[in-house]
Amino acid sequence: MKYLLTLLLLIPIGLTGTGFDPHDQKKIDVLTHFDIPASFLNDPYLHDIYDQKKRECRLEGFADSTENADMFIPILSSLIAQSDLPSEFLFVAMVESQLQVKATSSHGAAGLWQFMERTGKLHGLHVDQFVDERRDHIKSTRAAIAYLSTLKKEFGKWYLALIAYNCGDGRLKRAIRKAGTTDIRVLTDPKRAYIPFESRNYIRKVISLALLATDEVFLSQIQYDTLLNTSYENPIATVYLPEGEDIDRIAAVLEMPKNKLLKLNTHLKKGVTPPNEQAYPVYIPQAKLDDFRQKYRTKELKGYLLMHRVKSGETLEQISKRYNVSKSSIMAENLITDDNDKNLSRRVRIPINKPFLKNPRLQHTQTGEAITSVTSLYNMTLEQVKSKNPFVSNALNESEVVKIGN
Repeated sequence: MKYLLTLLLLIPIGLTGTGFDPHDQKKIDVLTHFDIPASFLNDPYLHDIYDQKKRECRLEGFADSTENADMFIPILSSLIAQSDLPSEFLFVAMVESQLQVKATSSHGAAGLWQFMERTGKLHGLHVDQFVDERRDHIKSTRAAIAYLSTLKKEFGKWYLALIAYNCGDGRLKRAIRKAGTTDIRVLTDPKRAYIPFESRNYIRKVISLALLATDEVFLSQIQYDTLLNTSYENPIATVYLPEGEDIDRIAAVLEMPKNKLLKLNTHLKKGVTPPNEQAYPVYIPQAKLDDFRQKYRTKELKGYLLMHRVKSGETLEQISKRYNVSKSSIMAENLITDDNDKNLSRRVRIPINKPFLKNPRLQHTQTGEAITSVTSLYNMTLEQVKSKNPFVSNALNESEVVKIGN
């Protein structure tokens, strides 16, 4: 009896799992789209992972949340449909990130498609202190499509492009040379281990989700039947905003929850559009596009936001003078509907002019002091002072700040 139990434990789990019918034409078609021979449907390790993903999807669905699925599956499906990628490549993003907007790997990969920073930059994704376009759902998807298309041209088959996307083209080339073949059954054989364990599982996970998507009964049970089997137009609209525009302000203009708008724009690290970009793309729901066109007005001052801590008894008038920013601009930026100085928040956003960001040398003026006195003091021409302070008038107010150097 003990001998029999030992034998049963040694049998691969895939041979005891329910798996799927390897003669199902829909599943054969899925493999064809990946350039994989139908015989791979007999792979016992594929059956194992298929059963595993089926259990996981029963509990969690295909994505991190229903909200994320509703939001991102149509976006990604629409963009993939416009490319040469098979529609099943939607499941690459699901395996990479489960459509979690803030997904970050232990190695530093980020976004729905889990780009490393170096790879992202090679494919046109900008990363700096203000933006991380690996988290831009539209740009990163287009970058992933371009990258996968390039890998397909290099290796000739979609499944090879997918393996290279995971482990790198250099690693795959070495594996192919060592194996002497590009046959997926040989490359993914765990006994030979030509490619890493993670990559062997990766390709099987993507295939498993694509195979699950052919099971209409199962999709109905987990309520994904409509979402995955309907042709969608992209539900997201792109609008171009000036530098320093705040997502909070756009959410207020559109009368929509701020967290939903932030979820569409997780690439904006500080919640504002970056400097030195006269027009930067920001994403809003397509249904809100008409509202945006009717209600949005560019801020009076371009630039960035400075957070000001309001002192006891301090008024908008005083804050306005301190930063040389009109009171109406501060009110609009902070959505203050009336001039009630007693109810100011502890922190007020000041839409400052861009030179303030560079820590310039400043001159604090006195009452009645003319701008010409500043030019004399620092041996500058009037044109030089005006160029550095476009919003300063000739007659300066008390404690008005004038930029006089870099």
